[in-house]
Amino acid sequence: MCTYQVVQEGVQLNLEEHFKPLNIGRVMLAKKGQKIYGVVIEAQVERSALRKLSTLADDLGIVVRYIQFSMEELNKPALTAIAFLDFSDAKVSVEEALKLVKSQSFVIDAKPIKPNRNGIIYDNYFFPLVIAENQRVVIFRKLIYEALFNGVRKKFGSAGDAMLYYQGFTVGVEAYDEYVRAAGSEKPEDLIEAAKAINMTLGWGIIDDVRVDVKRGKAQLRIYQSFECELGKGSEKPYSQFYRGAVAGLFARFFGKDVKVDEVKCIAKGDPYCEFLIKSEFKS
Repeated sequence: MCTYQVVQEGVQLNLEEHFKPLNIGRVMLAKKGQKIYGVVIEAQVERSALRKLSTLADDLGIVVRYIQFSMEELNKPALTAIAFLDFSDAKVSVEEALKLVKSQSFVIDAKPIKPNRNGIIYDNYFFPLVIAENQRVVIFRKLIYEALFNGVRKKFGSAGDAMLYYQGFTVGVEAYDEYVRAAGSEKPEDLIEAAKAINMTLGWGIIDDVRVDVKRGKAQLRIYQSFECELGKGSEKPYSQFYRGAVAGLFARFFGKDVKVDEVKCIAKGDPYCEFLIKSEFKS
């Protein structure tokens, strides 16, 4: 994360107001009288393609409410996208619009997605969700992962904390190889950039101010808006177990030694961010 995102002229910003969420739901509920349809487009990659489609929609009185492209490899000649379009004041029908879209030289195919009888329009075309190297991913809403994490803590107490920590540790150990592949390097500065990118884009949190002292076997990092610690607001002590374990697993792989990870600041107890101190070769 860039420092300017959270600090301006030395003043800490209100993080809840400053960070801008990205809604990836791919679900829309049409209001009464609205005519919302989905369109899936497969098209060749070429200059001005998006502008041409946007101009076509504007000429036909169609409002583009949402559009998302499937991330493809850079050398692929074609891509797919889904758009939610508002035909409430359109000059043509959905069928006529699709015919015009297909007539564009760069468009390979276009398919409609109709709303259900309750006016709900959703992406029923793309499945499953994948990321980098076609690894499948699933999305848990907050109420789901809150039930998973806090449910374990509530039922098993300190034993639940230990379970979350060691689950996180295993994740961190495995994730290290993914970071190395993404970075193409095992240099600290390259791994840090890979970790920042992956954590932020997957919604785990925003990593900042990472410092690694390889010779002394020490490190520290901050994370803003940790998804785990957000669940424990009002706590009198640091709340992270799963993420702290993941940090431990990553640095155990990096240093090639056992590590101890302490969370010295935490949003659960009112701090503006979570901060972790990592030290290798500790004695229990």
